[in-house]
Amino acid sequence: MQLFIRHIKFALLFFFHFIIFSCVEKPSNTIRIGLLQGPTAISFAYMMANPPIVEGKQVEFIVKSDPQQIQALMMRNEVEFAVLPTVMATNLYNKGLNYSMVACPIWGTLYILSNNPNSLTTNDLSNKKISVFGQGATPDVLLQEFKQSKNILNLKLDYSFSTNNDVAMALLHGKIENAVISEPLVSTLLLKNPKIHVITKLDFQEYLGKSDKDIFVQTAFVVNKKFAKDYPNTMHTISKAYAKSCNYVNIEPEKTADILIHQKLLTDKKTALTSLPFCNIQYVASFAIEQEINKYLSHFYTFNPNSIGNKMPDRGFIFQTQ
Repeated sequence: MQLFIRHIKFALLFFFHFIIFSCVEKPSNTIRIGLLQGPTAISFAYMMANPPIVEGKQVEFIVKSDPQQIQALMMRNEVEFAVLPTVMATNLYNKGLNYSMVACPIWGTLYILSNNPNSLTTNDLSNKKISVFGQGATPDVLLQEFKQSKNILNLKLDYSFSTNNDVAMALLHGKIENAVISEPLVSTLLLKNPKIHVITKLDFQEYLGKSDKDIFVQTAFVVNKKFAKDYPNTMHTISKAYAKSCNYVNIEPEKTADILIHQKLLTDKKTALTSLPFCNIQYVASFAIEQEINKYLSHFYTFNPNSIGNKMPDRGFIFQTQ
C-alpha cells in the first residue's frame, strides 16, 4: 500500500513538473515582423526575397490587411518588429505598450482623386462632397487640416465608406466623384479608369521653420523594447536590412516590380511600376527626425487628441541608438 502511495506521489510530482516546465516560454529561433499590405509590404520586397538569418534566427514576415490586426499582434507580444501608422503606434505607446519607434519608412500615400473632368485643382473642390475612410484617423484628420489650410469653402466630408478599398471601388464605379485614396489603390484606379485623375497629394502644407523637411511621417517602424535591449546586435542588423530594402525600391524599380509579382503582393508589372513612385518610401531613423515626428503628432493632438492617447508621447517613444 505504501509503495502504491509513493508511486502515486511520484506520478503527481512528475505531472506538476511537466505542466510547469511546459508553460515556460522557450527561446524563439524566429524574428517576427508584422506589416501591412500595400506600401509597407512593398518596402519589404527585397528583404522578403532575401530574408536575412541573424545570429541563427530566421525572419518571419506576418502580412495583414488591417492596422488593427498589427495592433493585436503587438498587444499579444507576438512580433518583435512591426510597421503601422505612426498615430496608432503613438496611441499604443501612451497606453503602456512596450514598443518604440525606430524609423519612418513611408512618407505619405494619401491622394485626392476625382472622376469629374471639371475637378482639376484644389479650388474646384469648393461646394463639393469628398469621401474619406477612417473617421478620426489619419486620412480624416489630414483632410480636415488640408481643407482649413487651403480655405476650401463648403467641402463636405462623407464617411459612408469605412475602408480604403470601399472608397476606391465607389470612385471606380462612379458612385462618388471625389475621394481620399491611399496607394496602392491610387495607381490601380488610374490604370483601370482613364477618367480618374489625381487632384493633389494630401500632405501637410507647413514645414519646420524655413526648411523643406517633410513632416508627413505617416508610418512607424517599431521594435519591442525588451527585444532591443536583450539583442542589440540583432536589432541593428534588422534595421540595416530594412533600410537596404527601402533603398532598393528606389534604386531598382524594375527588379522590385518583379519581386512584388513573384511574392504575389501585386498582380502585374505595369501596376507595380506605376505604384512605386506613389508609395514615397524612404527609410529615415526616428532619432534624426524627432522634431518632425513631434510636429506631425501635434496636429493630431490638436484635431483629435484621443487618436494618440490624449497626450504627446515622451522621449521614450523615439528609439535612441546606443
